[in-house]
Amino acid sequence: MRQLIKGMTLLLMWMVLPAQASQGIFYQPQLRDAALSEARWDQIVAKVKQHGFDTLVVQWTRYGDAFEQPEQSDWLAARLQRAQAAGLTLILGLYSDPEFFQRQDQSGGLLTGYLGQQESRNLALAKVWQERLGKDRIAGWYLPAELDDLNWRDPQRQQLLAQHLARSVKGLRELSTAPVYISSFFTGKMSPQAYRELLTRLADQGVDLMVQDGSGTGVLSPAERGLYLSALEPCEGRVAGLVHELFVQQGESGTFQAEPLPEQQQRALWAAPTRCGSQRWFFSLRYLPGLDDMR
Repeated sequence: MRQLIKGMTLLLMWMVLPAQASQGIFYQPQLRDAALSEARWDQIVAKVKQHGFDTLVVQWTRYGDAFEQPEQSDWLAARLQRAQAAGLTLILGLYSDPEFFQRQDQSGGLLTGYLGQQESRNLALAKVWQERLGKDRIAGWYLPAELDDLNWRDPQRQQLLAQHLARSVKGLRELSTAPVYISSFFTGKMSPQAYRELLTRLADQGVDLMVQDGSGTGVLSPAERGLYLSALEPCEGRVAGLVHELFVQQGESGTFQAEPLPEQQQRALWAAPTRCGSQRWFFSLRYLPGLDDMR
């Protein structure tokens, strides 16, 4: 009980500053979304804005082979343009490798080669989408690889990752001055201090870090999560902001299954200010109230 009270106290400490000016919601495009009419998409965008979000973080514009075909990417571009026209700012995700969590386990030259391959794919895709949407219409780039606290504990692997991010930022900054984002999550595989040091090392490469708060997955207790979040403070220069999870994971099987938080709990999260970084994001659009047909 003492541990739980301590953890809740730590979490409440993160809710003491005024609300942030900008809030983003993640959207993971799926090919099945093409079944939604333009009118329904416009309703979804209106619902997103009604809930107080002004930024759409598109997690990827390619997922493996998905959205590789012209008609698929054309559909996605048309929907994103409608979101822009409705007043949403876009942070645009690039290439997402479905096998990333297996491939990141490589070491040495194999890992270096793999990361270099991802850089090339991301840069090529960014050029395509900048031409499609316009240089000034993309508020940021998002690298879809999610960084955990298990596979990047070794200092040599951290060095390879830092070099990869530095090259990625350099290449994308040659296209535009938009910030480059990547997300990270913690599961208790590093100490809070070691995790803080890893994020500091990565932030030094010019990338803007989003840290997933871990509330929906339930891997760590509130007390444990509070220790990691507190270790990030002060966040400025290290973490751009937190990603708050709008779901509760179900079961313990290898397949991800989740249910949305009740609407009242979601609204409480939207209204609660954060203390870490200057930006706030929520995962994800499909869990928002009134969007059952997106799940």
